[in-house]
Amino acid sequence: MPDAVILCDRSFLYEKLFEEAGADVQFIKPEMLCSPFLPRFRALIIPTGFANQQYSRALKHLRACSEGIKNFVRSGGAVVVFGPLVPEHDYDWLPLAIKYRGEYTEAAQIKFSCDEAPLCDGSGDCDGYLEPGEGVEVLARDPAGRPVLCAGRYGEGMIFITSIHEFPSADFVRYVISMGKPSKIA
Repeated sequence: MPDAVILCDRSFLYEKLFEEAGADVQFIKPEMLCSPFLPRFRALIIPTGFANQQYSRALKHLRACSEGIKNFVRSGGAVVVFGPLVPEHDYDWLPLAIKYRGEYTEAAQIKFSCDEAPLCDGSGDCDGYLEPGEGVEVLARDPAGRPVLCAGRYGEGMIFITSIHEFPSADFVRYVISMGKPSKIA
C-alpha cells in the first residue's frame, strides 16, 4: 500500500521529496482517480496547476470523482490541494466551502507553518489567496492578512488547501501522511 498518491500527468521532482520524507508514493494519471483498482492509501496530493488546462487535465476528473474523494476523506484519508493556477476557483469537488483568487505574492514576505510541521522551509511564493467558508481553519496568511493555508476536517479525515507555490517540506509530507488512515476512493 502506498502512503500517498499524487495526481499528475507525469512524475517530476516530487520523487526526491518523498524519498527524503521516507514515504512510498504512487503517481496516478487523472483519468485513473476513480478506478476501482487503486489501492488504499493515506494521502492524496493534488499539485499546483490542477485546474489550468495548460498544465493538467485533472479538474474534470476531480469533479467526476467528487463523491469518491468525499468518501476517501470521510473514511480518514488526508488530501492536500495546491493552487489551481487560474484566476478563480471554488473547489466544488471538495466537501469544504472555500474559494481561491489568483494573485502572485513575493516569496520573502510570507512564513508558512502548521502546528505540527512547517509547510515550507522558510518562506515561499503564493500564486493566490483563499476565502474559507464555515468550518475551515486558517493556518497561515500572507502579508496582507489573506489566508494562504487552510485546513478542515470532514468525517475522520482532513483536507489541506494552500496557494503556496513551493514544494512542501519533508516534515509536512510526513505529518499529512501520519494524519491519514488507509482509505480508498470509492
